[in-house]
Amino acid sequence: MALDEIKILRPGDKYGNNAIVKMSFTDGREILGLATKNLYSGDWDFGPTWNYVILADKPFLVDTGRRGMGHDLMQMMEYAGIKPSDLDFVVLSHGHEDHDGGLFALNQAAGLKIVAHETYRPLTAFSRDQAPSERVRNFPASCWHCPMPESFSEQHCRAYHNERNGLKVTSIGGDDHDLAPGVSVLHVPGHSPDSIVVQLEDEVMLTGDTVLPEITPHPSREQFFENTQCMLPAQYADANQLYGLRVFIRSVKRLRRIADRFPNLTVLPGHRFSSNGKLNLMDLGPRCDELVQHHVQRCSDILELIGSDPKTPEEIAHEYFEPDLLRGFGMYLAISELLSHCELLELSGDIVWTDGKVVSTGNRGFEQVIEDIG
Repeated sequence: MALDEIKILRPGDKYGNNAIVKMSFTDGREILGLATKNLYSGDWDFGPTWNYVILADKPFLVDTGRRGMGHDLMQMMEYAGIKPSDLDFVVLSHGHEDHDGGLFALNQAAGLKIVAHETYRPLTAFSRDQAPSERVRNFPASCWHCPMPESFSEQHCRAYHNERNGLKVTSIGGDDHDLAPGVSVLHVPGHSPDSIVVQLEDEVMLTGDTVLPEITPHPSREQFFENTQCMLPAQYADANQLYGLRVFIRSVKRLRRIADRFPNLTVLPGHRFSSNGKLNLMDLGPRCDELVQHHVQRCSDILELIGSDPKTPEEIAHEYFEPDLLRGFGMYLAISELLSHCELLELSGDIVWTDGKVVSTGNRGFEQVIEDIG
């Protein structure tokens, strides 16, 4: 069974915004890809969010775009001949605003069953008494470690969190879960603690933000676990189960092994399925290898930049990234990205922290640490 045909039902712009595509497979399966506009733009542009309707006896939707895109998404579905009420449920690849922000509008319109990993609901709930600081007291645990400044959160996030907090969510647990006949959910934390991929037999994998073409997903940080552990189910007792670069690499390597078992999988990502006027059809195995090697190279680059001269994360960011990437909120994203790598470098004994600066120890243990990640 393989991808047989792709029809462009509605072309988008060169980034894919507002595009609607219909994919047909040799066994008769059909999937709609719906590209909703994304809030984030500029040099750190992820492209639109790609949401997918799996057409079956009981159709279901994967992801809902960012807040404000719910009505657009429903209009796109209806353009393709699907009403929100036709859907059996919606499953969330992970709890980031550009993937679950449209959920409230869809729920209001059709009262859909919502399915997410068991870590989604506790991290999106308000627990003001557990908040680590007064600044984040009115935000859910998923935002207690947000790298963005308070001004950004106040402008873009407060209404979104209030809406999301009131939704009823069905939780699925464990590393693997059979969501429906022929539909498996795999827990792949690292980008987000609740990240999942959806696999349709030996045919299709919807990867959310875990594996993307052209761009590398942003890893979370193990430090986040210190704040959020109080909100998580008891079985998650260690940061390396849910957060950080190590667990992200472990998830990518897991998907690499799946690619070996199912070499003809069609991969449908959460971003960049289309760019520059073309569709990006990935080969899952080689792309997973590229992602792991990217993080190996980034760790090596950080050590080379530090050399014998201790540096703050800000100083590393200015030397490592192009100036355009650091404009606006780019610096916050860059520092968070670097800190996730510094966590692994510290664990491997390659750096230490002194007075807020990163100091090289002269070791290169990170390569073995990454090699040993199962």
